[in-house]
Amino acid sequence: MAEEEVRAQDSDVGQAATVALDVTVRFAETDAMGIVHHSAYVVWFEAGRVAWMAAAGMPYTEIAATGHHFAVTGIHVEYRAAARFGDVARIVTRMARLRSRQVAFAYAVYHAAGGELLATGHSEHICVGLDGRTTKIPEQIVARLQAGGERLAVVAGQG
Repeated sequence: MAEEEVRAQDSDVGQAATVALDVTVRFAETDAMGIVHHSAYVVWFEAGRVAWMAAAGMPYTEIAATGHHFAVTGIHVEYRAAARFGDVARIVTRMARLRSRQVAFAYAVYHAAGGELLATGHSEHICVGLDGRTTKIPEQIVARLQAGGERLAVVAGQG
C-alpha cells in the first residue's frame, strides 16, 4: 500500500487517536556506523502497535487469547534522520484503517529530546486463526478497537 493510500484512509479512525511510546536506543540496535540499524524501526513499530492497542483498551494479548492474530502482510519505512545509542526515540502510532479482515497502523518516529523526525512508516495486517487461515476479525474486537480509537481521539482533544 502506498503512503498516499494510508493517508487517504486516515478519516476512518482519526489522526488524533495516537499513542506515543518512548524507547531508549540500545547498543545492540546500532550498526558499525554507530547509528540505529534500519531493522530496529520495524521492532519499534511493533512495540508502538502493541502500546496503541493496550491504550485503546484492546490489548493484543486478549486478541491472541481468542485464537486470532494480526499477521503482517506489509511494512514500509522511510528513514529521515539518524538516531544513536542512548538517544530516546518517540514512536507515535495510530490505527490508520480497520476493516472486517484487515487492520493498518501508521507510525512516526521522532528524536524525543528535539522533536526531529527520524522515520515514518506503516504496516498492514490480516487477521488469521490459529490454523493460519485468514478470518474475519471478531466483531467484539472490531468494536473495542473502534471505541478505543474514538476514546483516544477525545482524550487528545480532537473528538
